Amino acid sequence: MICKNCEQNFNGNYCSNCGQNSNVRKVDYKYLISEIPNSIFQINRGFLFTLKELFTKPGHSIREFLEGKRKKHFKPIAFIIFTSTLYVLAHYFIGNQTFIDDAISGYNAASKEENSALINWISKNQTYVILILVPFFSLASYLAFIKSKYNYFEHLVLNIYITGQQMFIYFIFSFIFDRNGYLILLPLLLGMTFNFWTYIQFFNNKNTFKKILHILLTYLIFILVMIIGMMIGIIFMKIIE
Repeated sequence: MICKNCEQNFNGNYCSNCGQNSNVRKVDYKYLISEIPNSIFQINRGFLFTLKELFTKPGHSIREFLEGKRKKHFKPIAFIIFTSTLYVLAHYFIGNQTFIDDAISGYNAASKEENSALINWISKNQTYVILILVPFFSLASYLAFIKSKYNYFEHLVLNIYITGQQMFIYFIFSFIFDRNGYLILLPLLLGMTFNFWTYIQFFNNKNTFKKILHILLTYLIFILVMIIGMMIGIIFMKIIE
């Protein structure tokens, strides 16, 4: 069989030279309809498989991904972009506030000041904010678990998957219209619980109590980094205003 992509002679379902499928279909409406889930979102395998794995065994699944079992998984950056965009768009179309909106409202109520340029930028670019925060949280987890075998970029993948799944949890709760009382906090509490659960599964070379202490240290380091970052950001915004 001759590969239609690289013209290499091969046997089997895939070209041994470039990897293209031997079954190259004519481009028609059936092809385009099948390619929407298969190639853009991988809904039929990668995305749904990753969601299932992260809901059932998140820490083990991410560790397996880092160890090389990656074929079935939705790519980490694509995963967090997709789920965070789903979350933000759902809130805007439904009309509810996101948790970032809630945080900004609380900040404004406490400070009784007009929104600064930084706060306005955060409000208008929430998906970017979510993506920007992940490297900082990954730095915190890397420092807290410095004795583990994982480097910073492996921590980054770990936290990208965690944050992406948290965004999907928040997306589900975006359809709840009654946002009074403790219901506003429920998705955030579930998201934090998911983070703890994933870390406890992922770092399997420590006892549970030590892992919980290291997770708490991660949050502490992250908060300190964010305070320093916010101060620098506010100073920078005032300079350029």
